[in-house]
Amino acid sequence: MALTVATNTGALMAQAAASSVNKSMETSMERLSSGKRINSAADDAAGVAIASRLTSEIRGTNQAIRNAMDGQALLDTAEGAHIEITEILQRMREVAIQAANDTANSNDRDQLEVEMSNLSTEIDRISQTTTWAGKELLNGTLTGNTGGGTGDASFDFHIGSRTKAADTITTTIGAMRASVLAVDGDVTVDVTAATNSALNAVGNTGTSSVTITTASHSANFSGTMTVVVDGVTFTTSNIGSGSLADAVATSLAALITANSLFTASATTSVVTITKAADFTTALRTRANALEQVTAIDAALTTIMTQRAKLGAVSNRLDHSVANLTNTVANLSAGRGRIEDADFAAETTNLARTQILQQASTAMLAQANASKQNVLSLLQG
Repeated sequence: MALTVATNTGALMAQAAASSVNKSMETSMERLSSGKRINSAADDAAGVAIASRLTSEIRGTNQAIRNAMDGQALLDTAEGAHIEITEILQRMREVAIQAANDTANSNDRDQLEVEMSNLSTEIDRISQTTTWAGKELLNGTLTGNTGGGTGDASFDFHIGSRTKAADTITTTIGAMRASVLAVDGDVTVDVTAATNSALNAVGNTGTSSVTITTASHSANFSGTMTVVVDGVTFTTSNIGSGSLADAVATSLAALITANSLFTASATTSVVTITKAADFTTALRTRANALEQVTAIDAALTTIMTQRAKLGAVSNRLDHSVANLTNTVANLSAGRGRIEDADFAAETTNLARTQILQQASTAMLAQANASKQNVLSLLQG
């Protein structure tokens, strides 16, 4: 082998080895200091992509868990209001049953009506002021998250990390206003029967105001007419031969107005009937009080049905949170296997590279020193 000075092969090889060992040592030190096996795309190109997708799923799922918990808090807020409205309805039922007892005189019933009216007003106040982040829950004025519209309030709880329909639970919270529950003193006016073809029930049936129209008939009509309004029967007196439809309407309106529960007005062939819009007459008689008991029982059924529905949704959210939590744990474990550093392996590699670095440095020094032998050939 030629003895040369210009190219120190041994030094070059030792230098290359030292550089390689130094890079490996730096990689181990980076992984040990960060705790990550993948610190750049160069460490594992495919692993970076997979870990990034898993990170998106994990973070999205964690937010979905928080969404579900927020949904439960919203439902719990509505549930609290439902419980209070139920208590109010139970008290209203007690008052109505008390008023149904004829040991109560008109004075007593007047006082009971005052309490009923205030309880009804409180139901309205609760339904209008029960909110979640500014959204009215029981007023029936919110459609989805648009902040407007009419009808029941509908909420979408996004409980997944994707955009699939299965990642959303939708629930609707019905309005709980006194008028919706029919406990505002307005038991609905409903024309249920007309015993004569000259009397026709038309329009608005089942609301607080209805109209009935007396049909035209011949001048030789004679007889009585009967109509049932909200369970109360009204029969006209014998309309004399030759009476016209207007006379029938006037006669029927007078009969209805005479009943303390209703007001009625007659125009040409038309009678408009309205139920009292407050509790001023709701408990005035035993029959009226019993009518309120029936209305309150229906309201209790409505609110219990809604509470059961919301409770079922809350249970669904419980199961969703449990499943999502398990999903996050498994996804995190999978991501960790891809990008987390193995400290046992990395510390071993660090020790190895440190020894090799010292050895390569020593060999580089030896390679440089070996060329000093050439000088002996130049000495005379």
